[in-house]
Amino acid sequence: MARRTAAVIAVSLGVVLAAAACDAADHVATRTTTEPPRTTASASTGARRAAACGTRQLRWKLTRLTGNPRSASAALLSATNTGTAPCAFDGYPAVEVHAGKGPSVSSKPKAPAPVRHVLNPGRGIEFPLFYETSASPDGSCFLPAEDDASIDVRPPHPARNDYGASIEMTDVHGRHLRAAVCGVVVQMGSPRLP
Repeated sequence: MARRTAAVIAVSLGVVLAAAACDAADHVATRTTTEPPRTTASASTGARRAAACGTRQLRWKLTRLTGNPRSASAALLSATNTGTAPCAFDGYPAVEVHAGKGPSVSSKPKAPAPVRHVLNPGRGIEFPLFYETSASPDGSCFLPAEDDASIDVRPPHPARNDYGASIEMTDVHGRHLRAAVCGVVVQMGSPRLP
């Protein structure tokens, strides 16, 4: 009788421990995570967990747009993932136009809203840029074309040693242009996938 009672207790204990282990595993498997809202260029699970895009895997392009009304974008900033793995573009890039160590103009989002795009290899993203390209009626311009300003861009959330890249502005045919930014800020519109 004592053996039978000991066997029943041992089996019961085993069932209780197994049930507790299953419950803990189910709890871990169904735990929800808080992730920012996302719009992706890929629907795969691996792509959703992609690391942040860095300068090394991005090819930047800045194209001056012409013939647009003042309310339209003046230029288009684009980035293409040239790496071999997907990367997350989580936020807005930073653009700075500067004349040496002299005056500079930085970008800011026109309407800051959560942005998350996962770029598969070969895929790109575009940001319209809004700024004054010509002098005011009194002839003043903060960074005229004669200053031959430099343009630097950094991805959102760059790594500690990621200082971004210098880029050139081109026209729609790929010819180099000198940047002229006559206002004191470059506003960046919402991104779009080309």
